[in-house]
Amino acid sequence: MAKKNKLNHHLYQDKISGAWYFQKKVRGITKPYKFSLGTTSVVEARRKRDKYLKEIELHGQILQPEVSSSESMLFGEVAVKWSEIVQIEETTLDNYRKIMNAHVLPAFGNWHIDTITGLDIEVFISKLKCGGKTKQNVLTPFRDVMKFAKKHKITQTNPFDDVEPIKKTKSKKKRPLSLDEIKLFLFNLGNFWKPLFIFLFFTGARIAEAAGLKWKRVDLVNGVVKIRKTIVYVRGKKIYKRPKTESSIRDIKLPKIVIEALREQRKRTWKGNGENFVFLNTKGDNIHRHTINNSVVRPTLKKAGISSNISIKDTRATYITNSLDENERMSFIQKQVGHTTTRMIVDHYYRYVPAPDDGKRLEDAWNSTSILPDQDDVDLEVIENTK
Repeated sequence: MAKKNKLNHHLYQDKISGAWYFQKKVRGITKPYKFSLGTTSVVEARRKRDKYLKEIELHGQILQPEVSSSESMLFGEVAVKWSEIVQIEETTLDNYRKIMNAHVLPAFGNWHIDTITGLDIEVFISKLKCGGKTKQNVLTPFRDVMKFAKKHKITQTNPFDDVEPIKKTKSKKKRPLSLDEIKLFLFNLGNFWKPLFIFLFFTGARIAEAAGLKWKRVDLVNGVVKIRKTIVYVRGKKIYKRPKTESSIRDIKLPKIVIEALREQRKRTWKGNGENFVFLNTKGDNIHRHTINNSVVRPTLKKAGISSNISIKDTRATYITNSLDENERMSFIQKQVGHTTTRMIVDHYYRYVPAPDDGKRLEDAWNSTSILPDQDDVDLEVIENTK
C-alpha cells in the first residue's frame, strides 16, 4: 500500500468521474496547485505529474499547465451536481443517467466544462451512430447540464447556442399488427397471458398502466377502467406512482371482448380484495415489460410466424392504428390512450394505417352526384375534337 501511495504522490482520483488530479503546495506561491489532469489513466496521470514536478524544480512554478484553469470544473462533476438538484420525474432522471453514462460522459466527462465548444458538440453528434430522434434524446440532458452551468456561473457561455438543430430523420418503421395478426397472435399465446394482451390490444393502455391497475378501479358492469396509478422500475426498484401527465389519468371505455377477458382474469387475481393487482406474472409478482418481451412476446411472434418485431409497448400503436383504420373518431382514440391532443396521433400513427383505396371514397361520392352524361351515349370523337 505504501509503495502504491508513493507512486501516486501529489495525485488523487475523483471517485465519481474517475479523473486524476494533481495537487502540490509550492514555496513562494500562495495558492497550492490543484487541477485535473484530464485523464482517467493512472499511467498518463503519473507522466503529466512528473512533467509538472520537473517544471517546479527548474522554475519554481508550472509554466504552462495543460488545463485552461485550475478553478475550472469537469463536465462530469457539474453533471453530478445537476442530477442532485434538478427537479424532474425519477424515471426521467434515470433515463437521463443511462444516456449520459452511455454516450456523453465517456466523451466529455473529464473535460473542463468551460473548454467545451459548439464545434466539439457537433463533432460528437456526427459520430453518433443513430437516428435524429435518438440524437435528440442524447443531447437533452447534455444541453440541460450546460444550461445549468451557465445559470450558476460555472461557465460564462453555453456552447449549445452555436449548435445547429438536429435534423429529423425517419425512424425505422415498426409495423403494428393488423386485426388478423392479433387473432393469430392470441391463438398462439398461452392462456395465462391472453387477458393481459386482449386488454392491451383493445384499450390502448400502456404496459405500466396495466401493471399498476387494481381491481377497485375496474367496473365490469359499466365497462370502464380507471387509470390512476402506474408501476415503473428505476434501477431495479419498483415504483407505484401517478402517471406522468394529467391527460394519462383517465377512464377507459371497455369493449365487450375486454370485459370478458377481465372476467376471466378476475377468477385468478381478485380474491375478494379490490386492492389486489389485476395483472400478475406466473409467480404472482407484478409484471415487467422486459420479462414479458423476452419470455412471451418474441416466442409467440415466432410461433405464429408473424414478421413484425413489435414489443409489448407496441400494443398501444396497434390499438391506435386499427381504431383509425376502422374509422373510430380521433377524439375518442385520444381520450382512450391519454393524449393531450390529437396531434400525436396524426404525427405518429396515421402513416401506419393501411389505405389501399386512398382517393376512392371522394371519387365514388362524386360519381354518385355527377351531372356528366355516361360515356357510352356520347360521341368521343366529337368531345375530343376541340378545333
